[in-house]
Amino acid sequence: MQRKHFLKLAFAGALVFAAAAHAKPELTVDAAGGVNLSKYKTYSWVKTNPPPGFNSVRYQRALENINARMAAKGYRHAAPSDFMLALTVGKRQKVDVDSWHHYGYRDVYTRTEGEVALDAFDAKTKKALWHGKITDVINPKKPDPAKADAALTKLLERFPAR
Repeated sequence: MQRKHFLKLAFAGALVFAAAAHAKPELTVDAAGGVNLSKYKTYSWVKTNPPPGFNSVRYQRALENINARMAAKGYRHAAPSDFMLALTVGKRQKVDVDSWHHYGYRDVYTRTEGEVALDAFDAKTKKALWHGKITDVINPKKPDPAKADAALTKLLERFPAR
């Protein structure tokens, strides 16, 4: 009887731990070696149209959000520009398998991850300067604009200021 109770508690704890492990957004940033972004003053967009199937209003809102945050960092949106930005958005299905072979337990979790990436390229040389990506679990049936805005904010916090 006590072993059954222990197994139930262990199972519940594993589920809570697994859910917590995926609860936080994953942020990665990379910059080209030897690049000093403070010498760049102006930027433009590589493209301003959304990917196929993506809400165009939401995409434009994201661009406006980034423009405001770039201005706050000291960059000016202009053409021609010193560097170019590319915004990439998407989603993918992820599958996790938990198994406890000793107890014969196996469970499969499927989740949808949303991904937002921002890349900066030198306008003249076309060389990559900076890459930032944030990935988080999303509900594709109930988009959360506040969560998307928070992800962009977190991502742009890591973009170097002038």
